[in-house]
Amino acid sequence: MNKLNATLLVIAVLSAWSVVTSTHVSRKLYSDLQKETKSAQQLEIEFGQLQLEQSTWGAHAVIERAAQSRLGMHTPDPRQIQVISAKGGV
Repeated sequence: MNKLNATLLVIAVLSAWSVVTSTHVSRKLYSDLQKETKSAQQLEIEFGQLQLEQSTWGAHAVIERAAQSRLGMHTPDPRQIQVISAKGGV
């Protein structure tokens, strides 16, 4: 009878240990999931901000101002513009 009791005790201890271990792993994985979800939300916010910034920098007026201020470019006088037409028909 003692051998049976000892075996049952060992099985009960191992079962309890596996429950504790699986609970710990489950909680850790859930915590990691929450962190990654928060990180994904932050990346989505940053992506939206970058898209907005890209559309702002791509605006014609912003590019023209940057060309004038940084590069010293200006719109040519209409008398300086020459239109070249393609010769030869298809």
